[in-house]
Amino acid sequence: MNDLTALEKDLNHFDLATRRRALTALAARAKTTVFPKRPVMAFNLHCHSFYSYNAEGLSPYGIVWMAKRMGLATAGLVDFDVLDGVDEFFEAAEILELPVVAGFETRCFLPEFATRELNSPGEPGVTYHMGTGFVQST
Repeated sequence: MNDLTALEKDLNHFDLATRRRALTALAARAKTTVFPKRPVMAFNLHCHSFYSYNAEGLSPYGIVWMAKRMGLATAGLVDFDVLDGVDEFFEAAEILELPVVAGFETRCFLPEFATRELNSPGEPGVTYHMGTGFVQST
């Protein structure tokens, strides 16, 4: 495993200090690295970190780093039911100079619609709702 791969792996470690050290090292490299030119319309405002119960194992730092490496214009964090990753997400965004937005996503069960699919295919009676524009976790 090369040094860059090791640092990127550490971005998703469960220890915040380990993640922060990796981000600091990667941010220093970013100052001398040419990233893809940001396309005007390339963005992802629906990312889940490992604070979501079914996320892909990425930390908020990891999501921002990945967006920067891919040349995205912006990224958005919308973990399920929590704002636990918001502060870390904004910290990484400031360090890596990437504009971001944060929010959360939640599911609701509506018994009166238990036999109908609403906005979640295959989950009758379940509806998803999102809130965005949060600026900190508390």
